[in-house]
Amino acid sequence: MKISIGILPTKSNADVILHPVKYKNSITYEPSAEEAVIALMVKYFIYDELNDELKEYFNELDIGYLYSESNFDEFDLEMIEKKLEKDNEIIIGRDVLLHPKKENILKLANLLRKKFKVNEFVNNTNLDEIEDIEEFNGSVVYLDECENDDILISNQFKIANKINNDKISVNSKNKNVILDDNLKGVFGVICEKTDKYPFERVKIN
Repeated sequence: MKISIGILPTKSNADVILHPVKYKNSITYEPSAEEAVIALMVKYFIYDELNDELKEYFNELDIGYLYSESNFDEFDLEMIEKKLEKDNEIIIGRDVLLHPKKENILKLANLLRKKFKVNEFVNNTNLDEIEDIEEFNGSVVYLDECENDDILISNQFKIANKINNDKISVNSKNKNVILDDNLKGVFGVICEKTDKYPFERVKIN
């Protein structure tokens, strides 16, 4: 079974998709929360296999804070656990590789190798402190690597941003509005290249 983390759901063929953008049956978490999500996965799936020093690190984590602020909790972990097979793979995607805490996330991903195949990791167990999760309030879009002038939106995004036309301006750039019933939640998706974490607050007119 394949689990993807940090890959836009419309571009992932994994059996379980973890991403802030909710599409069909994907499992969501808050933007920038990848560090917390992977730490929670280690705590849930790998804890018993860790040495005493690493167990102490996870014992000191504020799990309640990570659950609440990441919007990823034990219910989600149980859903993943129920789908696990004999051989399971975690595919770390673009969002993680653009994350400010990439190095520590990949150290955490390395621990997941005790139970999963993992495509991206750093073989180092000197873990850093997990930082507070950045908040993304207001109008927020995901910057996809594609080439068109569309903005893909959900009905929730349409209502939240009071969109009544088939064309809008996003940061002064004209976009064609595409309403997708499979897309849920309050994040739009636009085509724009970036070398930074691909969620961005925008101004919509």
